[in-house]
Amino acid sequence: MNHSEKYLVKLYKKRINPVFYLKKPRRSLSAKQKKLVEINLKKYLFHRLKKKPKKVFLEIGSGYGENLINLAEKNKNSLILGCEIYKPAVAKLIEKIEKKNIKNILIFIDDIFILFKKIKKNSIEKIFLLFPDPWPKKKHHKRRLVSESLIKNFEYILTSKGQVYLSTDSNEYLKIIFDNFFCNDIFIWVNNKPNECFIRPKILVRTKYENKADLNLNKKYFLKFEKKS
Repeated sequence: MNHSEKYLVKLYKKRINPVFYLKKPRRSLSAKQKKLVEINLKKYLFHRLKKKPKKVFLEIGSGYGENLINLAEKNKNSLILGCEIYKPAVAKLIEKIEKKNIKNILIFIDDIFILFKKIKKNSIEKIFLLFPDPWPKKKHHKRRLVSESLIKNFEYILTSKGQVYLSTDSNEYLKIIFDNFFCNDIFIWVNNKPNECFIRPKILVRTKYENKADLNLNKKYFLKFEKKS
């Protein structure tokens, strides 16, 4: 067991991962949504993966699937894995998958730190974490996903020169992202030229949460990190 693996075991034993929080839908699922998440979802679940694909992309908090669908359509020989726990969003994603007849998406519908335990070392090419909830209230800070534990898991599952794409419209959360990545000397900040982090990378598409940031007139930041070889 190497240093990273020992560190992850230590984190799990201490239970210092972010506190898992399942947001409840504002209204009950419709009959159509229930069918999508209770029946149709089964054929897209992560545990159905039988053999390791050549490349795997992971999106954490894939939401309503805008970016996930785009990645799947442009990378048809890769597996696109989405982690999402909000049932209305999962239902919408499945609806899009079936409408477009997409074959290379799998979904995980639980805590991302449970999924990390199931992913093999050095097996993920790219990770996407777009506009995660910044949990601005102090009493909710323990729910913030970006943390030392998260970055250590990224280090473990990413391939050599694997990439992480992050976005946020929170200045406070931006600082937390930088603090955690810069405290880990395994990652380098790629798009660090002046004003470059204000431009959405071509690999990403506009999502519902980016639109929300625009409506709130918030400044958006798009960050790209790379694991050292």
